[in-house]
Amino acid sequence: MTKVAAEPDHAEISATERWELIERIRNSQEFKRALRLRELLLYIGTQSIKSGVTTIHEQEIGGAVFGRSDDYDTSLDNIVRVNVTELRKRLGHYFEDEGSTETLLVEIPRGTYIPIFCRRQVNDEHETSGSRSPHEADETLSPVTNSLELEESPTISMSAGRWKIVSSRGFWVIAGCAVLLCCGMVFFLWQNAILRSEVSPWQADPVRRAFWSEFFGSNEEVDIVTADTSLALAEDILKQPVSLDDYLDYKYKNRVDLPGVTPETRNTINMILGRDLGSVGDFRVAERVMELDAHSSNLKLASARAYAPESIKANNVILIGGPASNPWVELYKDRMDFYVEYDVVRHYTQIINRTPAQGEQSVYGLFAEPNRGYSVVAFLPNLSAHRYALIIAGNDSQATLAAGEWVTSSEGLATIRQKVPNGRFPFFEVLLASSKLVGTPLRTEVEAFRIHQR
Repeated sequence: MTKVAAEPDHAEISATERWELIERIRNSQEFKRALRLRELLLYIGTQSIKSGVTTIHEQEIGGAVFGRSDDYDTSLDNIVRVNVTELRKRLGHYFEDEGSTETLLVEIPRGTYIPIFCRRQVNDEHETSGSRSPHEADETLSPVTNSLELEESPTISMSAGRWKIVSSRGFWVIAGCAVLLCCGMVFFLWQNAILRSEVSPWQADPVRRAFWSEFFGSNEEVDIVTADTSLALAEDILKQPVSLDDYLDYKYKNRVDLPGVTPETRNTINMILGRDLGSVGDFRVAERVMELDAHSSNLKLASARAYAPESIKANNVILIGGPASNPWVELYKDRMDFYVEYDVVRHYTQIINRTPAQGEQSVYGLFAEPNRGYSVVAFLPNLSAHRYALIIAGNDSQATLAAGEWVTSSEGLATIRQKVPNGRFPFFEVLLASSKLVGTPLRTEVEAFRIHQR
């Protein structure tokens, strides 16, 4: 039997050896999809090995790896501690499995963020029974054989020069225990599957697991950004759209002073813009997404007005609502074939199809279809190219809700999974059509779709 111990080695471990180990770990299967943990390992490895620092502070990591401000409050934001804990676990898994032949080990002791390197020590232990000669072993078996012969007729077989004796009674006892053990394992696995589907419904079936693992399976932070409908109301009154730049700088508030705006209108707009309003449909979509991984500490809910540019670049993001009420969607407009467009003069929303295929329309969502809604679901790379963005938007609140129900269900996602049945989920855009009754979406179908290469 072989035991592995990670004990400090006083022999000098060169910087080259340590850095090569960091590189092997970063490129391993264990860390292949944990992009944030790879960045974390690279940062502390670089600081320790190449820069030679002896102390790394939590706030320093938060700023360099997770995009936090220099003065953020670590007592309120534990993102560094959570990810370092996960990094320790993954390092342990690596050295137990893929890195089991590594002669050099690395660990991050609790209470510090400096990696410690040491040699792997292997100790061989031999069981005392292994030193006995075959002749001695045979003599030991003789009394057992005689005893069994007096009680019952045994089943006897020869293997590697030894007599192996198994009584029929003992065989059935062992077989019964094995059956009970198997039943217990099956019951345990069944219960585990039930609990996992209740705690994390995104893992309940293969289709949802394949898609939502891109957001929930890598221990990365996921921001859910709901629309600011007070902005859309102000646009309706002023009959002017507001760009993302103006929204971020609060310049849209200056428009109440434009010529032709009466004092009554100005007061009304100021009152509206002073409130951060939302849509029931948007909130229900956010609720459905959060229920997929309800116990995760990585899910963050934010309003479009309170969201920050550095977050949309650093984190996975789910944007709910069209650009009229969620200006962050503008950042992805040029990447999308289907996008939501709002006419502030005529007060209606339509879906634009930039490159109509045969049988497709260039515009969806006209007045002629009052009981039909259209929506877009787009799964795209985020601005940083190694995070992900999901856009869920409709031409009204009910259509947005229909899109949210579609993308959180295995039935909806299965229509895309059929196009690419193996491997990772592709980037895609889907244009959905849904029938509705008294504001409730009833049936949702795929009107058009696009599959993009990863």
